[in-house]
Amino acid sequence: MIDKNGYYQGGGMLSPNGKIFYLNIPKNASTYITNLLKLNKWTHCNIFETTAHIEQTIVFLRDPVDRWVSGISTFIALKILGFGYGSDHFVQDYNHLTQRIIFNQITFDDHTESQSIYLQQIKNYPTTYFSLDNIVTKLSLFCSSEIVSNSQIDMNSSEQNYDTKQISNYIKKQLNDFPDLNTKIINHFAEDYNLIKNTKFYGN
Repeated sequence: MIDKNGYYQGGGMLSPNGKIFYLNIPKNASTYITNLLKLNKWTHCNIFETTAHIEQTIVFLRDPVDRWVSGISTFIALKILGFGYGSDHFVQDYNHLTQRIIFNQITFDDHTESQSIYLQQIKNYPTTYFSLDNIVTKLSLFCSSEIVSNSQIDMNSSEQNYDTKQISNYIKKQLNDFPDLNTKIINHFAEDYNLIKNTKFYGN
């Protein structure tokens, strides 16, 4: 079950013609894609509540380890840091116990939940999968209409935050220094890796 941290199950965006639904998966460029689609007249939608006749769903997938590093950094920034305790303190206090707690659990909330779990919400619909490169070009081809963007839509807005960026860099260092930790994450998200391995991505 998806542990909410601001995530609303079934949430996404509906195309102007009401036939295509984009499923929001946290940490898969969801803020960027939502803002991009909103700019192109898509509307907020919940697939469990809409009366639209959806013919197709679209999903963006991300490398599980890369996504997890971003997700755990966001979780720590939201749930652990606070007034008088920033990322500098977290890095300074990080120890063997901290590491064991994080890597024994791995999934803490919607930011660190398996991508495969989210896909259960659209299992009754035909789905097209996208990778997170050349998003505007691919969406334009898929929708058979130009998807416009502008400079105000930031692809990496959350990861430019000082705290999340510092935590992300520190966690990446742990993965580089201790390869067994990287293996733990890969094994934890084995279903996601199988999904990506066996999926044909649009435009690739």
